Amino acid sequence: MAKEEAKEYTEESLARLNLSIDPKVLMEKINYRPEAIEIIEDKLRAFCPIHQDKNFRTFVIDLKSNHFKCHYLQCPGYKGGNLLYLYSIVQKCSLAEAASYWSKTLNIPLEEIKSEKEEVSVPARGTAPAEEGKVSKENHFNKGVSFYTRNLLEEAIKEFELAMQEEPDKELQVHNMLGLCFMKQGSYEKAIEEFKKGLECKGYEEKEYQGLQYNLGRVYEASGKIKEALEIFKELYKKDPKYQDVEQRVKKLEAAEGAPAPRKIKISYV
Repeated sequence: MAKEEAKEYTEESLARLNLSIDPKVLMEKINYRPEAIEIIEDKLRAFCPIHQDKNFRTFVIDLKSNHFKCHYLQCPGYKGGNLLYLYSIVQKCSLAEAASYWSKTLNIPLEEIKSEKEEVSVPARGTAPAEEGKVSKENHFNKGVSFYTRNLLEEAIKEFELAMQEEPDKELQVHNMLGLCFMKQGSYEKAIEEFKKGLECKGYEEKEYQGLQYNLGRVYEASGKIKEALEIFKELYKKDPKYQDVEQRVKKLEAAEGAPAPRKIKISYV
């Protein structure tokens, strides 16, 4: 992969974004059959989605580092790489396009993860210098994103709560990130509450509300609230049929909702 393709994003940002990707979700996104996946300890093993071998599980993802490798010498994935690189190979897109896609899918704005530099306040001429070590308020949100992508959820939540107090212009984004943190923790009711609060915020772009709706649908689905999830995804589909994977989610949930309940088998002991 040519390095120029990712020049607009720093290596550090790409690494953090890569760590936030769920490997099983990525495999689903590239149309890999979930039943063909084996997870043994911290390794995901599968038939290679790159050279599409169906006989041997030569493809391995390290679940700790989110890096893959195919052990077939002739495969383009033999040298390995991260999940963004894997996605770019299979989908035949640039690394920058892969990063953009996953940034939108995870609803982590690229401009927030492009740089982790602390923005030090520069006092205007004639004013008293800022306190030593004082950084801009935006730093709490950036720190929260950094902790989230490293799966340090408690630390991320603390930073987002500080950002909520000090960065009112990021209220919607903070609610969204808190919702994602709680969702990862399995605290679905808290996640639902945060996503709903975010949707009540005023003055943001439509795409940000769509991201919140999408995440609300995801957490409803994860918590088994199929009816509520279906309503959300149908609403999103009406607005934009091509928004992420809402069409597939609607079809899947409609099938799940319409599936007949399993029959009870009566056993006679006579």
